[in-house]
Amino acid sequence: MKTLLVLAICFIAVQALTIEQRKRLKDYRSQCFSLNSRVDRKLVNELRLGYFKTENEPLKKYVHCILMKAGLMTASGAFKKDVALAKTLNLADKPEVKKLLDKCLVHKGRTPQQSAWNYSKCFYQHATKFNETIFQ
Repeated sequence: MKTLLVLAICFIAVQALTIEQRKRLKDYRSQCFSLNSRVDRKLVNELRLGYFKTENEPLKKYVHCILMKAGLMTASGAFKKDVALAKTLNLADKPEVKKLLDKCLVHKGRTPQQSAWNYSKCFYQHATKFNETIFQ
């Protein structure tokens, strides 16, 4: 149960995804694969298991694309904390989600894609209570 979900998480805020959120996320994945055809699907699948060791630009672009499609990040790399908190379905989880966001959003990168990567990796590593991620 080491994952995040924002909206899921970030992700899509951090909790279990609804059926509608899962459908939208599936659409986002398809769109992000279409926009970023150089991303290795195997590496994307490894993110589901928390394997963030392979860092390459197509994979970072894919993660950034997912976060943008979910409305959690801008094209310039600004994370929308208020949106993530608003998407937290369980009000009792909001304080924990806020703490997680505060902890992870300090890991800004030099590029929007690096920021998206850093945030996603941090969320995965520290979201022990939540059982879904934007990568599943």
